[in-house]
Parts: sequence; C-alpha cells; structure tokens
Amino acid sequence: MRRIFFVAILIGLIIVAAGLVLKNIDRPDGRLVVSSSLVDFGDIDQSRGAVEATVEVSNAGGRTLEIYRLSTSCGCTTVQMDQSPLLPGDKRTLTIRFDPMVHPDESGPITRAVYMQSSDPEQPEVIIDITGNVIPTTSL
Repeated sequence: MRRIFFVAILIGLIIVAAGLVLKNIDRPDGRLVVSSSLVDFGDIDQSRGAVEATVEVSNAGGRTLEIYRLSTSCGCTTVQMDQSPLLPGDKRTLTIRFDPMVHPDESGPITRAVYMQSSDPEQPEVIIDITGNVIPTTSL
C-alpha cells in the first residue's frame, strides 16, 4: 500500500513540474527584430558630409522588450532611437548616421557596426553592419 501511495505522489509531482514547464513555454519573452542587419551607404561624397539611413526595430515576442544599450564601433557613426521598453508588436525607427569628416584623411571602403543590447534571451545583442565607400574631397 505504501508503494502505491509513493508512486501516486511521484506521478503527481511529475505532472505539476511538467505543467510549470509548459506554462513558461506559452509565455514567450520579448524578441528583437530589425528590418535589416546591413546598411550599405554606397559611395559617400566626403564633401557633402554625413549620410543617414533608418532601420525598423520591433518586438515580435509576447512580452515587453527592454533596450539596454545602443553603441557603435566608431565615433564617426552615431545612432538615435527611443530606448524606452517596446511592448509586444511595437515598432520604432533607429536612425544611423555616418560622418566621413570625423576622419578627414581617410577614404575608400569603410566597415562599421551598430550594437543593440536587449532583454531578448535568444539574441541579447544584435549587430547591424555598416558599409560604404568614402570618395575623398578633391582640392583644386
């Protein structure tokens, strides 16, 4: 009789544990999605100054997504975006700006990066690659 009682309690505990696991599966976390992981500025005329592009950022998850940090690989590249929490389904615009005059003596191909850190457990950091080709200012 004790053995039957012990097995019944053990089965009950297993069912409760399985229910808790399934409950967490049904409650997905925030998911960071960007419309493009590459921004190519193409040819950048240095004499015209900074160039800008935008990328759409959204939360495709079932919970609020926290944006912890936005940063870039170089001071010549800056980003702007409202960093308040993104509710499920929310979207906003990330503006990326590259200024070739920060390095006036450099020209040719460039590669930079934008880093977005968030509460997305599957990809806590998203990287957006930046490319272009700086055409130097010609002096007469």
